[in-house]
Amino acid sequence: MRLDELARAAPFARPLAVPEWTLGCFHRRSITYATGQEDAATRVIWIQSHGLTGDLRIPAIRPDVHGRARLSECTPQELTDLARAEGGVADTGFRDGLMSWSNWAAFQPYDKWPEPGELRRVGPALIEFAPSGVYVEDWRLQPGSSGLLVGLRLVSEAPRGGAHVPRDGGLVIAGDHAIFALARRGSLPADAPVHRQIAAAADPHALAARAFDAEAAYARRDAATGDYRIVLGVDPFMEARSLPLEGFEPAGEGGLLQRLAGVERRWRIDTLRADVDLAAATPTSAAAWLSQEADTLLAAAR
Repeated sequence: MRLDELARAAPFARPLAVPEWTLGCFHRRSITYATGQEDAATRVIWIQSHGLTGDLRIPAIRPDVHGRARLSECTPQELTDLARAEGGVADTGFRDGLMSWSNWAAFQPYDKWPEPGELRRVGPALIEFAPSGVYVEDWRLQPGSSGLLVGLRLVSEAPRGGAHVPRDGGLVIAGDHAIFALARRGSLPADAPVHRQIAAAADPHALAARAFDAEAAYARRDAATGDYRIVLGVDPFMEARSLPLEGFEPAGEGGLLQRLAGVERRWRIDTLRADVDLAAATPTSAAAWLSQEADTLLAAAR
């Protein structure tokens, strides 16, 4: 079965670990640092389910690898620059107004963003402050976030007919948007980002092969086919592929088994809901003022 079919037939969701107004797909407009510097060019996507975050960050300065077929055909410098990307899934919690992330299954082997986030949402704008004051991020809820809401955490996988071994990863879907991530099966040193490790390696291609065993990609739903097609990935050669969202069946309460052509995966369900309405509007105590001044406040938008 496909996930949307399962969500209609057998919905399941763990209790909300975060405020309901954080659910959905958000794209970052900008990040501003305490130094006065601002970055509005890095492409950053955040998708949130009841207790699982999917995150992808692709720097604007990225090598053009058109004409290549795979990572092994890239130069050492191109591999180094591609490895500046970030992405993965994490468990999410919320306490005293702060959102926190833990248990990352991520492309980068260290936690670059260790602070929790102090969040405030107004309409589609979600503003995230670092408690230290070192940065503030400006996010926007994306159209098409309503509908299917999924959060799955990978438990194990096996070649078809083989024995299961633990592997981390996750899948988070909000309407037309999805982030898929797999942790690498081996490990890398956790004291430096991947691009520095590739740059310092005696064999950059061998190090890159180990590093890019981890996957993180953002996909959007094709209106004609219903498939989720990758539009942005840590590995650019994954782009244009469809996410494998078929072959699912229930596997005990709160679990799923997925059988694909070459692999079998076991998942833990965080969220599996078929039709969630995620409105752009938020409550306010000044609704009367908005109505009174609507013709002046919104005149430029008409």
